[in-house]
Amino acid sequence: MKLKIRRVQVSDIGAMHAMTSDFADESKLAYPHIDKEEIDARMFDLLGNIDNPECVFLIAYDGKKPAGFYVGWVGNKPYSKPRRVGVAQELYVVPEKRSGVVGLHLMEEAAKLSLERGAEGFECIGSWEKQPDGSYGGTFTRWEKLGFKPYVTYGYMTPEEFMPLVQRFTRRDKAA
Repeated sequence: MKLKIRRVQVSDIGAMHAMTSDFADESKLAYPHIDKEEIDARMFDLLGNIDNPECVFLIAYDGKKPAGFYVGWVGNKPYSKPRRVGVAQELYVVPEKRSGVVGLHLMEEAAKLSLERGAEGFECIGSWEKQPDGSYGGTFTRWEKLGFKPYVTYGYMTPEEFMPLVQRFTRRDKAA
């Protein structure tokens, strides 16, 4: 394998789009909803931030074939230590390269770039989804296999679910 990892360039957007589509299809997330329009919007976001020094967008090639990508950033948290962290949002490796070390090479390069930009630690973003058997899966299980530990959980709810819930209580308060 002749692996080359570099920062994403404009000429890589087609390969990034294809791999991001495969990533979304494989993830099968109930939330958030990711369709072709969202992937197109994501590619415009990448293009708009391609020169942003805090964004870390990497692509791996095996020869001339795309082998995977990493999308992340370096930023400051409003409080707590470490204050400045490198955040991995997406890591994808094409199925035929998953038994190798493509993902680890992408993460190593992302870590080097993050450290150059002052990162004091590393975080990742993944999804948790309850499975029919009661266990949890989702994209975070991949990060966990690499040694990341969960420390915060986000929940989600639609406005149609949220508003009646809180209004059950605020209506009582307004009536009093």
